Amino acid sequence: MGKPSVDWHGSFAVIVTPFTRDGDIDEEAYRQVVDLVLEAGCHGVISAGSTGEFYLMNNDERKRVFSVAVDQVRGRVPVIAGTSAIRTDDVVDLTRYAASAGCAGAMVLPPIYLGMGENELVEFYTRVSEDCGLPIMLYNSPRAMRTLLTPHLVEQLMDLENVVAIKDSSSDLRQISDFIRFCGHRIRLFVGQEDLLLPALAVGAVGAVAMVPQVVGRMAVELYESAVAGDMERARELHYKIVRVSDLFKVGSQYVAIKESMRLLGKPGGYSRPPMLPFTEEQRARLRKIFEDVGLLTQKMPTEVMAR
Repeated sequence: MGKPSVDWHGSFAVIVTPFTRDGDIDEEAYRQVVDLVLEAGCHGVISAGSTGEFYLMNNDERKRVFSVAVDQVRGRVPVIAGTSAIRTDDVVDLTRYAASAGCAGAMVLPPIYLGMGENELVEFYTRVSEDCGLPIMLYNSPRAMRTLLTPHLVEQLMDLENVVAIKDSSSDLRQISDFIRFCGHRIRLFVGQEDLLLPALAVGAVGAVAMVPQVVGRMAVELYESAVAGDMERARELHYKIVRVSDLFKVGSQYVAIKESMRLLGKPGGYSRPPMLPFTEEQRARLRKIFEDVGLLTQKMPTEVMAR
């Protein structure tokens, strides 16, 4: 049948899953986050990715947020479901559900925690590809995996019918270049860190799986648009702002940092679940300085907003 035809490109927002203080999924806030990234101009939405804290939800909760995302997006952009898990059966179950819910694709890590041989990884992705029938974005994340997706391995995986894209979070521009060099004629490469989006676009990436549009809004999407339009002066200006914004990940647990940043800016980030902890006042002050530096907060704003 051949590969599915997809036109995935640009800023694909991997959105948070807001929880209440009591740990329940805050569906109203989740829908607001979807609207935030669409209003910013994002070209896709990724539900229950790492930023969505899939590892803090059970499978039924993950299925719920897939459905809510599809319902709220209403066909305006593709919705990609984060269906990663350790057990192949769980990945297949989640991916099949995502297809039935109307998702346009699935983003799939190799089984987390396990050290696997190439033959096992090929078998894993073969089964997901064949049993689920949904376009797949491979996900390479050295933070989460013991076995990495190398350009050599991805060359094998891109022969699978439903493998159409890869998110690379290695922070290795040489590897990104090799992915595009050896695989870019068959699959689309998204960079996983927006502070590398501009150089990654220069060597042939198609976009970013983007964490910060829900934080900074239009600024993040304009970086992509300026670069592809050839306005390098504006793209470089925005690049260095996003580099500064990315310092939020150095303040504390990075997915908590996104939610804390959103609340600081009056956005519906919600809370996390144990074992994650809220930030201290000192950490919130460091976040505040970041957003003052990029012009999203002024020094005269009341500090009370930080504790929302």
